[in-house]
Amino acid sequence: MRFLLTLCSIVILSACGSDEIPEPAETKPNYFPDAVGSRWVYRNIDGSEWTREITDGNDSQAFTYIPLVSEAEIDFLKPTSFRVAQNKIFFGVTEKIDRYIQIELLTLVKDDFEGLEVDVALEPISSPELLFFQIPLTSDSQWEVLNLKVNGNITLQNLTLLQIPFEVYFIIRGEVVSEGAIETLAGKFENTYQLKYKTEIAQTVLSHDELTIRDQTIWFVPHVGIVRIEDERGATELIEHKLK
Repeated sequence: MRFLLTLCSIVILSACGSDEIPEPAETKPNYFPDAVGSRWVYRNIDGSEWTREITDGNDSQAFTYIPLVSEAEIDFLKPTSFRVAQNKIFFGVTEKIDRYIQIELLTLVKDDFEGLEVDVALEPISSPELLFFQIPLTSDSQWEVLNLKVNGNITLQNLTLLQIPFEVYFIIRGEVVSEGAIETLAGKFENTYQLKYKTEIAQTVLSHDELTIRDQTIWFVPHVGIVRIEDERGATELIEHKLK
């Protein structure tokens, strides 16, 4: 009798145990984190800090920066919008291109038109995007990030007869340089991809031909984001992040 009671107890306990609902596994952020409310805080080499946060969830999501990005800062890899489509990450760069031309062209020709009212107008272009990278990243891969020609006119004294045409070419190429671990102010990250971007901007106006070349290296961790940036200004590192 005692044996039967013990056996029944074991069966009852086993049945009760089978009703337990296992805790759901923690869901990782997307390969390129894109949820509204995700936030990254970075520190520049001079000690200054800035924050990038996703604040919109429409077809083209928005990045908000604190403090606001300076009008004079032309960084194509620091966009105000992005979208993810067909396993590709696209950055919106319309504002960056317009701002670059307005600032750089006027600087280039300011001595020629000193004392005159100068206006820069771009010919209509579809909303340009650059291809940040394709998911998943693979070592030694290369791709064309942006290839764009922009035409426009410089108008003097608001007179249509005094228009000077110009051309600006934007070419950016990307490459996965290496894969490995990296130590940052936010901690150590494994499976980090080092991405190198080479930017060439050629502009022609009047007798002026100018070529600007810029290299920028980014360390990207899948499901985390950008953890380090290096360019001619120095290094910027992630110090904290919050992902949704």
